[in-house]
Amino acid sequence: MRKILKDTCILAALMILVVFSCSIIWSGVTAEISLVLALFGLALMITVVNYLFDEFLSLSIVVNYIVKYFVFSGIVMLFGFIVGWFFPSNFWMAFIYVGVVLVLAYVIDAFRVRKDIDYINEHIKKEKHS
Repeated sequence: MRKILKDTCILAALMILVVFSCSIIWSGVTAEISLVLALFGLALMITVVNYLFDEFLSLSIVVNYIVKYFVFSGIVMLFGFIVGWFFPSNFWMAFIYVGVVLVLAYVIDAFRVRKDIDYINEHIKKEKHS
């Protein structure tokens, strides 16, 4: 199931990029295209920061998620101010958006880790019985 979800997301991203690239060539950048390109840019920034956190910091799982929540909220808020998504009166929405995305990412990650643990345990059992 994880592979299907991952492949679906990659294919959808490629389809969006191809369709929007053609649309940009034919009719220029529309508001919708600008939004999606901004989201891709934001996703790239957050992915890079997430990678750096995972590579260079060794925090407990709970502290790691709390720190990431505030760092990612800050990135989303700053990016949102730059591209005009947020105004000083509604900046708090970044915390809600990041919270929802992090909860979904955590659930997906927990399923992935559980499958990895089951896979490793299965191989350990096979090695013991061999």
